[in-house]
Parts: sequence; structure tokens; C-alpha cells
Amino acid sequence: MIVKAMAGVVAGMLATGMMQAKPLRVLSYNLRYITGEDRGAKAWPERRDQAAELIRSDDADIIGIQEGLPQMMDDLAARLNGYAVIGVGREDGIDRGEYAAILVKTDRFRIQQSETFWLSDTPAVPNSCTWGNTVTRICTWAKLYDRESGKTLHFFNTHLDHASAEARQKGTELILSRIAGRTGPVLLTGDFNAIEADPLHTAIKATGLIDVWRSVHPDTPPEEGGTFHHFTGAKDGARIDYVYASSGFKVENAAIVRSSKDGNYPSDHYPVRATLDW
Repeated sequence: MIVKAMAGVVAGMLATGMMQAKPLRVLSYNLRYITGEDRGAKAWPERRDQAAELIRSDDADIIGIQEGLPQMMDDLAARLNGYAVIGVGREDGIDRGEYAAILVKTDRFRIQQSETFWLSDTPAVPNSCTWGNTVTRICTWAKLYDRESGKTLHFFNTHLDHASAEARQKGTELILSRIAGRTGPVLLTGDFNAIEADPLHTAIKATGLIDVWRSVHPDTPPEEGGTFHHFTGAKDGARIDYVYASSGFKVENAAIVRSSKDGNYPSDHYPVRATLDW
């Protein structure tokens, strides 16, 4: 009787989300795609172990990946145990072109639903571009059940255009329209190719989403908050990589991860970390 009663209490606590869940560790990570321009220590075969080690040592629960080509995603999967990869290639909706992938710890999360859509007037059409951008842009999202808390969240990850302001703005509007159709807590990660003063951030914040890093570091000047460093290790580059969270989360901490090895960096972007409580 006592055992049954205690089991009932625990089940009730799980159902109501009263069990204390571990903090949620999130990364937004632009990997820097494979290109012949990058040689020596900048070439992906020289960076892939370091990139995987950064994710592993950070113990991230969910990672929003940008510029992940199929080979790069395979390389990470081979080096990271316990993660599922969510996403498709932007050129064909299968495995051609860059992913805006989501990596999820399988022992913590159950993937309930996921989808990739194209940032265009025809979001269901692979490889579509209609807003002045010459590079195809996508957003991948997933509905995730957190076994730690017994709660569900929606995670969106994207990489906005580097050249067209119209594409960035309309892409943001499309993503926000998809977020608006969801219930419960939401996380949004990505390389937005837009500094803090860009109007698209005003639109995001108007929905109630919080720029997690800025909320923790309100007084850090722009020259110390850069996330794009072009493999130099500089801090004064543009801050274009973000983690946004809805009010369903309590911000515990946030950081720009500037780790390196022997003066070499795993990407030309610094990952942005957010630690959140339900």
C-alpha cells in the first residue's frame, strides 16, 4: 500500500511538472561550411574533432546547427554518442546542401514532431528563394518531450540570409508566424546575420521572446560581445548568433563560448550557450 501510494505521488508530480529537472543546456553553433578557401587548420577535417569535443564537453542537451553540410553532419554523428540529428538538406529536402539541423540528446528528449520549411513565399517547396536572396534559406523545428520535467517544448533553428535585408525580415516574419501557432515554451536559435540594432530583433522581442545572452549581460559593450570572428579569436566582431527563449523558461546563465586549441578555433563563429530552467 505504501509503495503504491508513493508511486502515485511520483506519477502525479511527473504529470504536473513538479519533479525537479536538470537545467537545460542549449547551444547555437555555426560550424562554417566546407570550402576550398579554408586551408590548414581552418579546413574542416582539421576542425571536426575540435567541434565535436566542444559540444561533448559543454554537455549540451540541444544544439541548433548552421552551415552543416551532409559530410559535416555525418562527421559529428560519428563523434557524438547519444544525439539524434533532425533536419534535411536545403537544396532537395533530403540530403543535399546545408542543414539548419537540430541535435538532441536522445536520453533526455523524445522527438514528437519535426519539419523543415523554406524561407520563401513557397515554404513547402525545397530550394525555393523569392525574397531577393540568391542563397536558399531554411528553418527546422522540432516538438520535444523532456523526460526530465515531463514537459514539451518547441525548438526552432535557422540561418538567415547574409545579403538581403528583405529576405532576413520576411524570413523572420515567417518563422514567427509558425511559432505563433504553437503552445507552450519555445526556443529559437540561429545565425541571424543581423546585429542587435536590426529591426528583425524588435519583431522577435515583440512576441515575448528574450535574447538570452543579452538578458544576462546587459552592460557588455558591442566590442566585447562579438560572435563572428573569422578564425581570429577576436571579441569585437558582429554579434549575429542568438538564443531566444520564451517566458516558459527561467534564464540561469548564458555565454559566448570562445574555446580554442593551440590557437586554432573549431569555427569562424563562436557558439552561444544558454542554460535555462523550466
